[in-house]
Amino acid sequence: MKILLVSNEYTKPGRIGNPIIPRLQNALKANSLVESVEFVPFQNKCQSFWDIRHAAKDVDVIHIQFGGLYAFLIWFCLIGINKPKLLTFHGTDIHAKEILTTKSRLVKLKIWLSQKASFCSIIMFDRLGFVSDTLLSYIPNWLKHKYQGKLFVQPLGVDYEMFEPIPKEDACKKINIPVRKYVLFSDKSGTILKRRDIAEAIIKELGQDYEMLVMCGVQPDMVPFYLNACDFVILTSDEEGSPNITREALSLNKRVFSVDVGDVCQQLEGLMNSAIISREPKDAASYIAKVLAIPYTDNTRESLRNKIDFEMIAGRLVAIYANLLK
Repeated sequence: MKILLVSNEYTKPGRIGNPIIPRLQNALKANSLVESVEFVPFQNKCQSFWDIRHAAKDVDVIHIQFGGLYAFLIWFCLIGINKPKLLTFHGTDIHAKEILTTKSRLVKLKIWLSQKASFCSIIMFDRLGFVSDTLLSYIPNWLKHKYQGKLFVQPLGVDYEMFEPIPKEDACKKINIPVRKYVLFSDKSGTILKRRDIAEAIIKELGQDYEMLVMCGVQPDMVPFYLNACDFVILTSDEEGSPNITREALSLNKRVFSVDVGDVCQQLEGLMNSAIISREPKDAASYIAKVLAIPYTDNTRESLRNKIDFEMIAGRLVAIYANLLK
């Protein structure tokens, strides 16, 4: 089958986009049932609608990543092209929690419209993916009940070839930092929702010479080096969908300490060396210290491979495509 991927989040030279798209594309290409995977970015201009419609004529399945107003408009642009159309929501396009932190009325209106467009898209598209089941709780009950047959959980994954363990010293040298005890805090765009203030307070309480290593505005191919350079990852966001930084850390056998947000509880379920922590810095630091004292035994790179390796996850997605084509 031939697949078309579309997204308004994409990477290109000089632009930090969402790395999920190229990794999904590569994982789908590796599947024996897939003949080709084409990606067309939506670039916030009218020409994009023409480019997407033109590409859609020569494929079997159209899969849009990230909902909102742009995805809603693309559906109209594809009227007359009778191919299965899927849409996957990743977080803010459904929960819209950024509306609580922004002060701009114009931005608030944009976020509100984006969420309502996402809700309307549930009626229009053939299948709707959600990167975690926690996102389903933000959908109005009547809408979720009426269209529950369309909805599915589409977990994200990790490119195991890209995310490969290397010595801490080599990773630090690659990103030009001294070899120290680092706690990685990932914040792609510096948003208030990530709550860097809580993470800083926890690390201060923890002591033990730990230093925060902030990963912000980093090209996707550099992420494995930041993770390999750190001792553990901390996540303190007010809201998440299904944070991929946790899966990426676990694929490299790194410990993860996170507040209860998104689907992180599910991601860390059953692990001995990672944990859900309090938002209260003293309590969080005390618990982290106790868990760090336990020798590392999880080996999450192997024990979770069936759940987080993108190639395995892509196989389940291809099965959904095949059923739609039938």
